[in-house]
Amino acid sequence: MSTEVISIRPTDRVIDAWLLMMETSVSSMPVVDESGGVVGVLSITDLNRHIAERVAKARSLREITAPSRDSIAEDRDEIREFGLAIRAVAESLVSSILTKGQIHALSPDDSLERAIHLMAENNVNMLPVLKDGKVVGIVTRQDVIWIIAGKSGKHPESS
Repeated sequence: MSTEVISIRPTDRVIDAWLLMMETSVSSMPVVDESGGVVGVLSITDLNRHIAERVAKARSLREITAPSRDSIAEDRDEIREFGLAIRAVAESLVSSILTKGQIHALSPDDSLERAIHLMAENNVNMLPVLKDGKVVGIVTRQDVIWIIAGKSGKHPESS
């Protein structure tokens, strides 16, 4: 479990969260409210899914409304639609793209087996560790791999 938790708020812009994920080399992070309670988890997969949904909607609309054109014009339209989808997602608030529903989390007393089970069953790469509703740490899939491999650190040893 890592106790150095990087989190964001639902009122943050997606672009700020996205840049923070890139700067800190994380693929997901807890979303916490003003009191520190977890309201969700934002992941790169969430960002990709929302962009893909917007691109698919734009493509469907274009195919219905625009006559068939040459491939160069269609490629240009797809690139423009992709850029617009990225911009729309980036400019939105984190709260607008959070997956609604149950938050999969651990308690500080949960076992490695429970973490593995929750990750596998729910196809998630990170689980917040909660105590009294507040994030006290996170367990990532990479943490689990290191533990199984018998390594205590997060970085491979030189060979």
